[in-house]
Amino acid sequence: MDSSGTGKHFDSGELDIAEPVGWFGGWLNFRWCSTSMSILRAAEKRILSYVKTPYRGRYINVGVVGYGGKEECKVWTLSMNETSEKTPLVLLHGLGSGVALWALNLDGLANSRPVYAFDLPGFGRSSRPNFSNNAMEAEREIVDSIEEWRREVNLERFALLGHSMGGFLASSYAIRFPDRVSHLILADPWGFPERPSDAGSKYPIPVWVKMIAYLLQPLNPLWGIRIAGPMGPKLIEKARPDLIKKFSSLTDDGDAEIANYIFHCNAQNPT
Repeated sequence: MDSSGTGKHFDSGELDIAEPVGWFGGWLNFRWCSTSMSILRAAEKRILSYVKTPYRGRYINVGVVGYGGKEECKVWTLSMNETSEKTPLVLLHGLGSGVALWALNLDGLANSRPVYAFDLPGFGRSSRPNFSNNAMEAEREIVDSIEEWRREVNLERFALLGHSMGGFLASSYAIRFPDRVSHLILADPWGFPERPSDAGSKYPIPVWVKMIAYLLQPLNPLWGIRIAGPMGPKLIEKARPDLIKKFSSLTDDGDAEIANYIFHCNAQNPT
């Protein structure tokens, strides 16, 4: 049940995700980052306790996902107003985000139709599969997981809303499975143009910039949050004051709760 004790919300449980292998990964996760799926779950529930509409939280098994994967992927999913006969709305979050950051929108969106929000594989409370190092292949793997999620939830046709990276993935999904999408809604979506053939000569990059880029290439884009350890939430507050301010009206201690949630979303073992 939810932390407020009202009995409105149902949370089916917690996912047991394998922790980093090796002494350094283990030390970083347990001693420095001080995070776990239990802590993330508690942070999420504190934010969602401000949502008035009853919701159901559960894991959806979408099978094996990613490059050379062996374990089944579990996708953390919230659903609201499921009995409505109107076209369902599915929400895809952005990079480094999770379902709780839809908290300002859920009551309004679920007022007249079913709403589904889930943590994309590799994010939030969902499983951390090993995606391909090839960008195009990784995109295909994530889109395949979204389609498998749709099958398991048994949605025939729905409106799809994606924010930021979620907008990029929503577009990719709609291109591959147009019969499943009744409406496509893109909120500040990602987009990447093809690299011009003359980019190297037209926009020369200094050697020192290339060296830094080469050294950082193996690192996950959100490595900075994990390396910050206990200072991570404060780093998020300083780096994204606009995001923190947006939620200030929702929670009693908006700055700390939102920054804490984002930190624990991204301090987990990276995909």
